[in-house]
Formats: sequence, structure tokens, C-alpha cells
Amino acid sequence: MVVSAYGKLPVARLTPALMKLVKTGEVYSLGVDFQEGMLTPGAAMKSYSIAPHLRHSDPSAIDPGSAAAEVIRMSIHVGTHIDALCHIAEKQNATGDADSAGEPRLYAGDGKTVAARDHVTSAGQTHLSIEQMPPIVTRGVLLDVAAYKDVETLPPAYGIGADDIRGTMARQGSQIGADTAVLVRTGSYRLLREGDPIYRDAQTGLNLEAAQFLASQGMTLVGADNMAVEAMPPMDHSVHRFLLVNKGITHVENLNLDELAAAGCYEFLLIIAPLKLTGATGSWVNPLAIA
Repeated sequence: MVVSAYGKLPVARLTPALMKLVKTGEVYSLGVDFQEGMLTPGAAMKSYSIAPHLRHSDPSAIDPGSAAAEVIRMSIHVGTHIDALCHIAEKQNATGDADSAGEPRLYAGDGKTVAARDHVTSAGQTHLSIEQMPPIVTRGVLLDVAAYKDVETLPPAYGIGADDIRGTMARQGSQIGADTAVLVRTGSYRLLREGDPIYRDAQTGLNLEAAQFLASQGMTLVGADNMAVEAMPPMDHSVHRFLLVNKGITHVENLNLDELAAAGCYEFLLIIAPLKLTGATGSWVNPLAIA
């Protein structure tokens, strides 16, 4: 089945060039563990909670067998997840410039947007929602900015600039190029693991200059081991707006990149399969890097 392109994501196809990225066959899981009470972007986002729905001690219609099942409740944008292009809109005026007095608009192609209000129903989003996103099979590059800066974790709210990206690429001998997913390591995963609110309140990540540079190099997807890919504060989501609304480049957030970095694995085959959640603004994922 051929799936049409979604934003800048290439149509998924396992080509000979992608196969050549697999040299050892080592598989790295880049997802984090979902835990009760794990940090979320804010009070509006509900954290992971799990409750038994069926227990092995309950009467069973499959006796002498038994079954267990549970109900899980959390917001889409918790834990390792990928953003649909409808997740973030930008308020724009009649000339297409960002304007707090304008109306929220969504990506609709190069230089094009649509009014967000026209593409939502009681059943969720209808424009570029997550069920429309194809599977992702692409070249991945890890940029270990923390290692380049010779720290375990970049400072709180540090904005990674274009020079940091260039320096990291030079240190690793990495190139971006067309149809490349870029995963940025800040060293912040340990803060999520420890439940440190700094992970949420003072995020180190890309600044707008770095995002613009990566897009100019051919990046088609970006991910990071923080909650929002970009540095926060400020809270205006300038990187989200630039990448999602203006460029059609989606985000993967709350990644665990430590094992990949420890192995010095900077180039790999990246596979991500979003769930087909009709009308949703994103999907939980467990990305796989195959080296």
C-alpha cells in the first residue's frame, strides 16, 4: 500500500541505501518507560495512570484459563510521542505573519496554511491528524550536543544554537542531508527518570536559529531527549511554530538517547510507527534505531 507524503516526511520505503545503514544489526529502543505520575508539560496534560480492569482472580469465561487486562489513562503528549502536524497552530494575520491578534492556522504545504477552526469536530482533528501520518523508515543521525559541550547534561533552559550544531557535527563527522531525521541529545533524560521538575520548567533544547539551520540542511524530522525539542522558557513555541506550521517537520519528544550515545552510534536506520488514533494530535511511540 502506497501512503502519500505527510509534511516533509518521505514516503516510507526500505531502499538499498537505507539498508546499507545497518552494519551491526544492533537495535536500540529510544522510548522511555511510562511511569505513574511521570512529568507532563503542565497541568492540562494528564500523567500516566494504570488501573487493573480484569484480574487473574476474577471469574473467567475461559476457565480453566484466566486473563488480566488494565485501563491506561494519559494525555497523548506524555512520555515518548510524535507530534501530528495539527498539534501546534500559529496565530497569523491576513498577510501570514505571526500575530497574537490573528487566527490560529495549520500547515497545509509550502507557504500554505488553513484555519484550524475549520478542521476540528467533536471527534477530534480532521487535518493532518496522526492517523494520516505514514510509518517512518528513514536515515537517522544522533547529534550528541552534551558530549560536544563536555557535560553530562546541558544547563537548564540552555538554547542550543547553530554553532553548537555545527560543532557537534564536526566532532562526530556527521552530515545531515536530504530526508534525514535528527535526534538531539541534551543529557536531559536522567532528569525525567528522576522526576526532576527542571525537566519541565527549564528545558534545554534547540533555539530558532538551530532549527532553521537544521531545516536548511535537509532535516525532515527532529527529536530530542527533552519535553519539547526546543528550549523553554520562553514559552512562545517559536521552534514548534517554525517547524510544524511553516515547514511541515514534525517532532519526537521525550526520547532516551543515552544508550545510543554511549555506543557512539551517530548514524542508523530509524523506524517509527505511529498508532492510528483517528483525530488525535499525536501518538505514543517506541522508536527503533538499527545500527
